[in-house]
Amino acid sequence: MNTGTTSPAEAPALTADRTVHRRLVHKRAVEQVLTTAVAESGGRLLGTAQLPRLHRHYNDTRAPYHDLLLVGEAARQTVEAIVHELLHVPLDRRFVLGDLGIAFTTLEAVRTGPEPADLLVELDIDRLRRRRDGSVRSLRGAATCRIGGRDAARFTGTLLFLEGDSYDDLRAGSSGPRAPGTGEAPPRCEPSAVGRTDPRNVVIGGLRTERPEAGGKPGETVADIVADPQDPVFYDHALDHLPGMLLMEAARQTALAARAHTRPVPAGTLLATGCRARFLAFAEQSAPARCRARPLENTGTETVAVTVEQRGEAVAELEITVEAVPEADRPGRAARAPTPTAPPRSAR
Repeated sequence: MNTGTTSPAEAPALTADRTVHRRLVHKRAVEQVLTTAVAESGGRLLGTAQLPRLHRHYNDTRAPYHDLLLVGEAARQTVEAIVHELLHVPLDRRFVLGDLGIAFTTLEAVRTGPEPADLLVELDIDRLRRRRDGSVRSLRGAATCRIGGRDAARFTGTLLFLEGDSYDDLRAGSSGPRAPGTGEAPPRCEPSAVGRTDPRNVVIGGLRTERPEAGGKPGETVADIVADPQDPVFYDHALDHLPGMLLMEAARQTALAARAHTRPVPAGTLLATGCRARFLAFAEQSAPARCRARPLENTGTETVAVTVEQRGEAVAELEITVEAVPEADRPGRAARAPTPTAPPRSAR
């Protein structure tokens, strides 16, 4: 992980006085909008977002760093706004994720502080394909994310932009209803098992170890995904599938639980610093989904491979990089992130 700083070329003034229109980032609730501005300057595609310090979900941690998937969500929103505003992709296009990645490049740059952090996102397009009429059909790119002039994270992804009829054709082969199931959701696991404090922010349950290997090696850590259509973070608006960010959060929580079990250490002393996801199929809302996690060996980092399964088939494959929170920043020390508001007793 890089510990240096960068001095990017002077960027145009991008205001952080207000957020962009919610439609540009595919949100229904204004409170979920993080992006504040986008602009093009000398061929550079730029945007800004502000990272909240007391978000119910993303700030539910005792480590004094911005959450990895919060930075990923801010970058994702900003790239979407860039695509609409600067690449002129119509607002009625459906965005389909092929893959997505977010990784910290300088841990100290994402440390929380007494003031809000403004994230500068610069998108570099590796591949862009257009239709015959000139409209953008798909792109693959990488975004450098900076805080206070320092490299903080790198965001990557592949996006496909479909008209309504084309999206309906793509989804026509899905099995079962697309609405959320009416069955009882599996109970959530204890927040401490996945590095959380608020039970509302736990998105997995039924943690268990399956298929132990010979020679005393641990088996896979398996967890059921708890999809709550009433959750305002992942279900800001109606969807016909399980959201990709929910799958990433479930994989991250399963990976932390797996590492906490094999080390063994409390999950709250571990920090996800990288996440790469490849989406193989739509995860349907009408059938149970689960995560299977196993630590990878000989990778040079503490990486956990996670497969999201539904009906016995893989719908997503992820790799989560997990590091120990520095000793000085662990719970009980002076440095600590803001403590979230206590949940209601009825939260599961």
